Amino acid sequence: MSKKSLFKSQWSYVYAGVLFAVAQIIYMIAIWMYKSGVGKTPNLMHISVTTDLGRMFRGLEVFINRIFGFYSELYGQYGVDAAGRIITDNGGVFTPGIGWPIVGMIIGGWLTTLWEGETRAWAHYSKKALIVSFIGGAFFSYGTRIAGGCTLTHLMGGIPFMGIRSFGSIIFMALGGATGFMVMEKLGLANYFKHQETKEYVMNADPGEQATYVPGYNWKKNPTFWISLAFTAIFLIAALYGALSGDEYMQNIKGGQLAAFGKSVADKSGLFVFMTLLSGVIAGVALSKSGYGTECSLVSLETAGSMTANDEKYAKMGVPKITRTLMRSYVPIIGVVTTWVIMLGFILLAWTFFGVSPKLGTGLKSGLTAGNFLGGFSLGLGAVTLVGCEIRSYMRIGMGYLNTLVGFVGFAFGYLPYTLFPKAHHHFLNATVLFGTHDDKTPGLISDKREIYSLFTDNENGQRIIMFIWMLILIFFLRYLLKKGAQNIGLKPVHLVHLNTEDIQAEIDANTVDGKIAGVDAPMPVPEGHYVREA
Repeated sequence: MSKKSLFKSQWSYVYAGVLFAVAQIIYMIAIWMYKSGVGKTPNLMHISVTTDLGRMFRGLEVFINRIFGFYSELYGQYGVDAAGRIITDNGGVFTPGIGWPIVGMIIGGWLTTLWEGETRAWAHYSKKALIVSFIGGAFFSYGTRIAGGCTLTHLMGGIPFMGIRSFGSIIFMALGGATGFMVMEKLGLANYFKHQETKEYVMNADPGEQATYVPGYNWKKNPTFWISLAFTAIFLIAALYGALSGDEYMQNIKGGQLAAFGKSVADKSGLFVFMTLLSGVIAGVALSKSGYGTECSLVSLETAGSMTANDEKYAKMGVPKITRTLMRSYVPIIGVVTTWVIMLGFILLAWTFFGVSPKLGTGLKSGLTAGNFLGGFSLGLGAVTLVGCEIRSYMRIGMGYLNTLVGFVGFAFGYLPYTLFPKAHHHFLNATVLFGTHDDKTPGLISDKREIYSLFTDNENGQRIIMFIWMLILIFFLRYLLKKGAQNIGLKPVHLVHLNTEDIQAEIDANTVDGKIAGVDAPMPVPEGHYVREA
């Protein structure tokens, strides 16, 4: 790949998977260094964003309250400090703070638009699609609260960390994703389930792939775009103001003392802020240069075989030709498994040679509860109807996708059932622990273990060996996916490694003869009458 195409063109999912693994490693090192620097026992932690998002919503609420003299308590609660000032108390669900990876992923998406010379604000979404995106965002964010994290936590982090809760969550994420796929089809919105499209490709594609392209559409005159963008802008301004200003009213009361704004330089360190922001920027670039994410990886695992055998069926459902190529080829899950393997290599090195453990924490949400099942389903349903998981949403915000900007407003609403009724949710989670421990430290219904390797042995050397075997299994799984995915679309594994989705489709189109390529049916265009564009 030339330097010019490196910046101007989209990338393969494998390249994105490698870069996302780099982002994860930088974040793990940042946590490691910070804990070592403050005298705590270091441990490995993957990128996590959902609690930080809640803290940023609380920061937004406090910021607006500060301006207008309100004291609303949607995301947290107020207390009174020693000087008699009304300031957020840490006894609430969230205290004000910032998630630097979130900011970084938005920046990463924006950087990609500069390099490629194209935002995605041109992408048009019908009113129905925007309503579904809003609802999907709410379902997704609520799922993060009861599942103990988003799809990033469970799919991108929990699998290499071998967390039992994540395997349980992912099963129900897959079910929720399949349900979301059916909902999109029944609503006539399957055309919107797309790859990381470029305007040039969509303009020259068949009508079944042009759901987001409306000639004459001017996003600058769309009030929905500006209203949702304004919400996101104020959200970011509030977080950055709290992190950089030192305004005491944006801080919180902890143990009777005023504590710094969460994850600001005063709370952590300049190096911590730089490294976690950098990890977010790199992750955002990986996501935006490929479409890499979680929801499509699970859908590809679920549908690749069926789409290969029944291409016409899915074409008549309105699923775009290039989306069927994407799913049949397994490239979304290939990118994710690439990340897993690299992360596992780093985890094993850090654990074996430096004694830095990847073991999960001891909190309630580190174990497997019924919340992982219900929340996992909500995550999968929300990610597919939103057309993007949480981390993809951040980079899509940076790229200017209208449906994601609207869906992000839905995120804010999705947190409310949890923040307004935290005790009821906590009681439910505590009462349904299967793996891990209850609040009183008694074991869950099945076991008090939280990691799969801990189920087999308590000896750390034995646990490292199990994790090494897990890495080998994933390497063989990656090899299988490359071979089988290439076979499904009539190409070679090397194409899946090096070509982006649009180039893969171009390779298929150039080598298709009488509807066949290398003995398999090439994806057919969506038949006329099976695509509907709403105003």
